[in-house]
Amino acid sequence: MAGIAANKLLMVRMLVETAPDAALRSLELALSGPAGGQGALAAVRRLVEDETAARYIRNCVLAPIVPLFAARDADQTSFPPRALGLLWAALKAEAPRQVEEAAARCNPWDLEQGPPDVFNALCKIAAEGLRAQATPGFTALAPICDTDTLASCLELSAIVRAALPKLSEWVSRMSEERASSARLAYKDACAIRPDAGPLLFEMLAAHLPDDWRILRVISAVMDRPGDRFWAASEVGLFGERVLADIEKNIDFVRGFDADKGEAEGRKAALAAQKVAQQITELEQSVDLAKDGPWGRRLAKHKQAVAQAAEARMNAAEKELLAALPLRPISMLGGKGGKGVPLLTAEPDERLNRRMTAVLAFLADTRPCAAQSGYGSSRAKVLEKLNARLDHYIEDILHVVRTGEGGDQVIAQRYVDLAASYIGYSRDDKTAEIVRRRAAAAMAAAA
Repeated sequence: MAGIAANKLLMVRMLVETAPDAALRSLELALSGPAGGQGALAAVRRLVEDETAARYIRNCVLAPIVPLFAARDADQTSFPPRALGLLWAALKAEAPRQVEEAAARCNPWDLEQGPPDVFNALCKIAAEGLRAQATPGFTALAPICDTDTLASCLELSAIVRAALPKLSEWVSRMSEERASSARLAYKDACAIRPDAGPLLFEMLAAHLPDDWRILRVISAVMDRPGDRFWAASEVGLFGERVLADIEKNIDFVRGFDADKGEAEGRKAALAAQKVAQQITELEQSVDLAKDGPWGRRLAKHKQAVAQAAEARMNAAEKELLAALPLRPISMLGGKGGKGVPLLTAEPDERLNRRMTAVLAFLADTRPCAAQSGYGSSRAKVLEKLNARLDHYIEDILHVVRTGEGGDQVIAQRYVDLAASYIGYSRDDKTAEIVRRRAAAAMAAAA
């Protein structure tokens, strides 16, 4: 295979250097096979490997601020992703010797001993460069981001870097010793700038999988304050964000589009789970007063999420009747039946999607239903659905075995649907039993 022309290779280099981290990882994986080391692809592979190594060094040096260069909520501290590359390029031009030293120290045995001093020294140089705006590399950042805030983040990077190894312990199980450590980090940040506390928490939160868990750290620093005091303080915005996110997720549970199917139902259930977790987090982190600014709102949110979830669950029986239609008056339906399967048309795909969405929501809210106040409602809805499905399955298996009451082929398709629904409302093992019974019935009828 011919090599790549120089001008085209330059274009590839530019694309690789500007590619997002996720895209670069995918490209590296795609080129990792034998074919990636041959011909023209070998040059691309080397470019990708070189860029991956360079980003590893960059991300080690700038680790405290790297998560800030990503899409975040509008009121959270963040910078455009491309600003990270520009900042690193400016730093390499400003302090090439220190960058070279940092690259040499980015190995496992050095990093096991803690971050080298040169990492923090480079962050300090970058902060000074942003403040001075005296070199082209740093002035290039001014039009695309808030250089004052970015410089402040870099000034706090040494404190954040020291706190990162402790952060998982702070949010998992806070002890008095860990609380003292968090308070010390906060005190050190405020020694740099009196108003640095909120920015410190922003930077730490960006490193958490669930950024709202930073409430635990703030609570420890403030010694679990009351909601009136916290809401009026400089870190009140962190609680306000969580309350706003709770409200947004309740609205999603209330109005999610069942026509989008299973994925949307699971997404709504995740929203309900997140609401439950966030409510618990607030209750544990803040001394809430019933008539306090957050206590009142949280009580309303708890009631609203239960009502929203129950409304979606209560629609399940109606959705089931639409997806698995019945015709009235039947000898086969039995005393408790409401009719027998209507087998005059193929299953409706849209109605199936709607039923699957509701069932997925029901299934995935199991971890949070009880603590959120709708566990009993959920259990009753599942009981009704399972009773209806049991009757339906017995009736339709009769049709499959005998051909009496409808088309056997259509009946088989509805059996498959009913079995898939049982998988959500009970478990996969029960669903598989239904499918085996249907297969046996079809074999007996053949």
